[in-house]
Amino acid sequence: MMGYFEHGGIRFYYRTAGKGIPFILLHGMGGDTKQCGRVFHPPKGIQMIYMDQRGNGYTEIGPVEELRFEAMAGDVEALADHLKLDRFLLGGISMGAAVAVRYAIEHRDRVTGLVLIRPAWTHVPMEVEVRELYHRVAYLIETSVSPEEAADALLKWEKYRILRAEEPAAARSLLKHFSEDGIEKNYEKFRILPEQSPFHNPGQLKQITCETLVLASKKDFIHKFQYGLYYRDYIENAQLAEIVPKSKSVRMYNRSVQEEIDRFLQKI
Repeated sequence: MMGYFEHGGIRFYYRTAGKGIPFILLHGMGGDTKQCGRVFHPPKGIQMIYMDQRGNGYTEIGPVEELRFEAMAGDVEALADHLKLDRFLLGGISMGAAVAVRYAIEHRDRVTGLVLIRPAWTHVPMEVEVRELYHRVAYLIETSVSPEEAADALLKWEKYRILRAEEPAAARSLLKHFSEDGIEKNYEKFRILPEQSPFHNPGQLKQITCETLVLASKKDFIHKFQYGLYYRDYIENAQLAEIVPKSKSVRMYNRSVQEEIDRFLQKI
């Protein structure tokens, strides 16, 4: 099933798959509902719920001054209310993991289980080197005649060439942003969100009391393994599982994510 709901003056696209216990899974920055579907296929008894978050997929970005993790957690609340969900599983990939954490801190009574896939934020903004990459993406889209021209300019940038040689998976993910639908209208997210943080101190994570699964890889320039350790250590009921890095094999990465989440769901 697919549809739209309105919240805060923005029309959000969402879709569902399967039947059973509701599980909202949030995509990463520059992703969409299809990204979630590629990473995890629901087992019997689980209803997956995906939403294009503001500035991604079929959902417009809205006022850029409102592009904050606090507002994005509110979008999740609006989706849950629209679908009349009482309690549900919640997960996210990268940016989606940051939104999920913020939501779980504020609404722990509604979250029955939490899944954080390759988190890219802690309680501080992204690291300087990563912010520079995303800022470059935003700048090139803003100043180029077309996304294709912007992509060509990125390929010529010396720091991108170094990244491509050392971290090809991260380089490919950056390049894909130039082919996003509506990227000419949504590029500000790459400038704004890397400068923010989903919460303000690690002590806030103590408010998350549900069972939590954290998935991280040891070779990932943007989604560092140390972030996985961070959430494992500060969330009381968290467990960390190491997954195959995308740089080794996307197929093996997807399979390892699927297997770890399947195991987690069997326990809770």
